[in-house]
Amino acid sequence: MSFDRLAPHYRWLERVTAGGVLQRARIAHLASLDTAENILLVGEGPGRFLTALRARRPDVPITVLDASARMLDMACDTAVGPTTFQQLDLTEESLPPGSWDAVVSHCFLDCFASAKLERVSANLAQATTPKADWLITDFAMPAAGWQRARARFAHALMYRTFRIAANLEARRWTDPSSLLSAQGFELHRRTPFNHGLIRADHWRRA
Repeated sequence: MSFDRLAPHYRWLERVTAGGVLQRARIAHLASLDTAENILLVGEGPGRFLTALRARRPDVPITVLDASARMLDMACDTAVGPTTFQQLDLTEESLPPGSWDAVVSHCFLDCFASAKLERVSANLAQATTPKADWLITDFAMPAAGWQRARARFAHALMYRTFRIAANLEARRWTDPSSLLSAQGFELHRRTPFNHGLIRADHWRRA
């Protein structure tokens, strides 16, 4: 999986396909990071959430991880304050344990098939402190009705497109909720967007 080819086009593709909905979802629970002392951003992409976070927390140390060098370059162009950038494949390399008290993985976990999703979520969880916060914005699947039928069509189109453009391994969305619960996180708040097609979660370790 590599988003290097998509990186130069990512911003306009997001505007065309999602308008401002994804960014509104990303920042829906931004205030929950107000007390974090060390924040990890995973799969940040071109840096839109990083910019919003920096406007609110100009001095907090932030680590940005991405497997795509070109995405990291784009995010780096938006960076101010104490920010560290690192190219890393979380399916292959382990993070240092207990290093961050907040993790943000927007539009990231939905890229993985179930086996790798379990590995990645465990890798991220062990890298957080015992009372960490975790923000997640992803495409999701509503429970029933026309919203679910609409989401199934959108998911099929999205995953097919990203398999071709980015060699995405996942063929369908896997709900990460049970994996986060198994790592000691509890869902604190969930905000749906676009009739449930997108959801913004705030998870917290009890």
